[in-house]
Amino acid sequence: MSIAEPLLNAQFRVEIEGLPASGVVEVILPEARIIPGRGKIRIVQYGALTLRRGMTRSSDWYRWWDSGRRASGSATRRITIALMDGTQADAARWTFSEARPSAYAVSPLNALRGEPLIETLELVVSGMSVSF
Repeated sequence: MSIAEPLLNAQFRVEIEGLPASGVVEVILPEARIIPGRGKIRIVQYGALTLRRGMTRSSDWYRWWDSGRRASGSATRRITIALMDGTQADAARWTFSEARPSAYAVSPLNALRGEPLIETLELVVSGMSVSF
């Protein structure tokens, strides 16, 4: 793969510190904005990091969200999103420090459609680094 060839968005891996393999099927990466602060200080403001997966019997995401709801600060974890190329090698890695849950949701139940139930975890992040 040449350096100028666009990467595809379908092969990725999500690693959440302290949790087993996540089975994430969709990632919405946060927007990062530089905003002016006082004087020459510049502040980086991050949007939400959103993760979605097919719901299983595992309650690890809910338990993480619940612990964040009950105690501030103690529920932070490091999250790494690795985008893989066609050979399964990491092509890019986004690492988010001090991620903590801000929202938890489950898709609607619908007896007529029979689609997978999707669990969504929205996270607040306080830092981001990217490596290629």
